[in-house]
Amino acid sequence: MACLLKAPDGPLKGCVSFTTQERDNLINGSTGLRAAIQALKRRFVIGLHHNWHDHRFQYDPLFDFSMAGDGDLVEAEGRDFARIPIDACNFAPPCYSLPRNEPFWDILYVARAVAFKGIPEFFGGIRALYDAGHRPRVLFICPLPCPVEIPGIPDLRKHFEQMFSPEERHRITFLSIDWDYPFPLDAQSLAFFYRNSRIFFHPAPEERRCRTAAYAWAGRMPVASTKNVASILPRSLHRAPFLFAFDSSLSMTPALAAALESNGKSDPAWEDVSAEFSAQASAKRMTALLEQLAGQYGWGSLSNAPINPSHLDIRLGRHHGISSGANRVDQSLSQLCHALASLSDGALRSICDSEDPELALRQSCPPEASEETKPPAPADAPITRALKKIGLFRA
Repeated sequence: MACLLKAPDGPLKGCVSFTTQERDNLINGSTGLRAAIQALKRRFVIGLHHNWHDHRFQYDPLFDFSMAGDGDLVEAEGRDFARIPIDACNFAPPCYSLPRNEPFWDILYVARAVAFKGIPEFFGGIRALYDAGHRPRVLFICPLPCPVEIPGIPDLRKHFEQMFSPEERHRITFLSIDWDYPFPLDAQSLAFFYRNSRIFFHPAPEERRCRTAAYAWAGRMPVASTKNVASILPRSLHRAPFLFAFDSSLSMTPALAAALESNGKSDPAWEDVSAEFSAQASAKRMTALLEQLAGQYGWGSLSNAPINPSHLDIRLGRHHGISSGANRVDQSLSQLCHALASLSDGALRSICDSEDPELALRQSCPPEASEETKPPAPADAPITRALKKIGLFRA
């Protein structure tokens, strides 16, 4: 979405970023929107958050910089462009870094039921692990779109039940969730499951920058994953006990077994792993990188105000006027641009300091009557309240 990172301060520029989905579906097809964003550049530096890697990337000077990891973008004509190697996955909320509990589940996977998440590979990996004589306790948390978008698997629950016996399913919890897609659980509830699991398993065949793996590393949790998922971890940290990488179905089972047997809690480099995905630490790194790029590319001086890390793991990747549920802000981009252009520096600074700046900005400019609106989700989602009630939840 358009994410307000810094408010302008007189001659000092603010910073706002848009997503590639907004670029492709809204901005590129509208001369009016492009003109409105170009006009914002008098007061703002404009970023582009890439929600997927692009190896035929075409630089567009409307956007001053891109947010994407090393190797995620290859410019089609070899042109130079400004890039910050930080994005939504680097902003894990503090609840993921709380002290870990004695694990109840051995393996955790969190993935929406969409094609690129590698759910068939996940079930296949657990099947192979059981066939090899291992009996880990597994938790798979799976938000369901409507319809489920996995080619060749029309009924995901039935597919799971056909792959595992009733006895095995007593140790494999497939928690499919059909409400509030794509984010049915609040961060505190989801972090509870992370803190009660031993390792995170992510077999996606193509996905590179992934929040759910980042949450694991933020909480000092070993990750068994494909090498593309591991691209978000600095290469110097591509080793046990942080990463157990595999590149085929044959190497998947040994990687999972090694991760389950690992005991590297005392490795001092966990501090660096966790900091790479800490919202507070990433906000400071982003501020420094923006200052560096502003001088290098001649953007002008930026506001000295710190970047507010609140909810940036979600805010950077959600969208204005498109997508669904909590992944959408019900405000048109034209209204957003008008608000950014017309509100005073002081008003924008107050909005920047709020818990969710884009929702606060939306309230300063009501959505169009044709848009469907939803109130923000309550602080405690249903599952959080249930966990509290039975004494299992710890904030």
